[in-house]
Amino acid sequence: MKRKYSHYFSVPTLGIFITLIIALIGELYRLKGLLLLDIWTPIFTGSWLLWKYKQGKIPTASKLHLAAIMFAALAFISLLVNSGEMSKGEFIAAAMYGIRWTSLILLAFLIMDENPEIKKIIQLELLIFSCMLAIAGFIQLTIMPDFSQFEILGWDPHQGRLLSTWFDPNFVGAYLAFSLPVFMGIAWDSKKYPALWLLILGLMALALLLTLSRSAYLAGIVGMGIFALIRSRKLFIFLIIATLLSLTILSPVRERSISLVQSIIDSTSESYFLPDPSARLRFNSWEEAWRLFLDKPLLGQGYNRYAEAALKLGSLKDTKIHSANGSDSSLLTILATTGVLGFLPFISLYAMILRKAWWTWSHHNKSSALGLFTGITGLFIHSIFVNSLLFPLLLAPFWISVGSVLPDKVKIR
Repeated sequence: MKRKYSHYFSVPTLGIFITLIIALIGELYRLKGLLLLDIWTPIFTGSWLLWKYKQGKIPTASKLHLAAIMFAALAFISLLVNSGEMSKGEFIAAAMYGIRWTSLILLAFLIMDENPEIKKIIQLELLIFSCMLAIAGFIQLTIMPDFSQFEILGWDPHQGRLLSTWFDPNFVGAYLAFSLPVFMGIAWDSKKYPALWLLILGLMALALLLTLSRSAYLAGIVGMGIFALIRSRKLFIFLIIATLLSLTILSPVRERSISLVQSIIDSTSESYFLPDPSARLRFNSWEEAWRLFLDKPLLGQGYNRYAEAALKLGSLKDTKIHSANGSDSSLLTILATTGVLGFLPFISLYAMILRKAWWTWSHHNKSSALGLFTGITGLFIHSIFVNSLLFPLLLAPFWISVGSVLPDKVKIR
């Protein structure tokens, strides 16, 4: 009994609990402009890695590790190549963002190497975090539905949308859209407390709807829809009924859903026309990123130098706004900042995770792995429209989820 409860107070579980608490704090507090997550994660993962080393438990290198190392190395090389256009302070700041990305992905690799008992506790911590993020969003929507007063600080003037502690409905929606199929899979595997799981998943789904994020809606439809199609016809029918009910009851959700369909139709029609202002801005952002990529296609403008490069290009007037550090597409942002050489290992990393998740599902019948596969698929769709694959507050629970679901010792033939 004593050994069982010791797992709850181990280095991994305590460290991940603190990491998720800091991710939940989100944008509520910054230390000299830095997210608390930027400070904590490198310290925690470095200490955890050292602790493993002293115990002789360093994870065995794999193709996943190699892809991550290659991307991190090429991101740093892209900075060195462009260092002539940067001050010493700008170079150090950009390099620190590279350290942040590396420390975040280390969370996945370190958790992946842990035993199943530790992983189950971490999944419980993720579940609590997700519920708290949703509840914080409900509180924010009740006491501060109008965020336009913070536009002067660089935030978008959202009104009547669930922002939670991340102050952005698209990123909150992206995480919820990703995590819902993951937790559906975990619930399916556990076969316990179905009523409680239904309540929790319903809470998260409602929070997703109230973000009024069209890109998150699309990610959720893809992730949960594919999961249900593969796993259960009854679940698929239930999701259709629940969607129709939400469209009937919640008029803002209905309006945003109609707008999503109309934007898709307009963007694919022969007479290219986008009446929606946010959709027009998104297309302009894609064009800007493509121009930056074509300017330096091999190694890009330098990792995390998107704002400075766009300012030099003349397409950006103020680097201090929160949307300045990337295109409205993670893949285009990676292309623009690290070029083709950085893009290839970045994509390979996610492709290998998807392959491993699908193999785990198909060979071991793990619904949580299927949920991870479909959740990442939906998140990739989302990343076409929003820079979600580089947003740190989302990446922390994302990589924790990847590590807690994927087995480390499974070899794919």
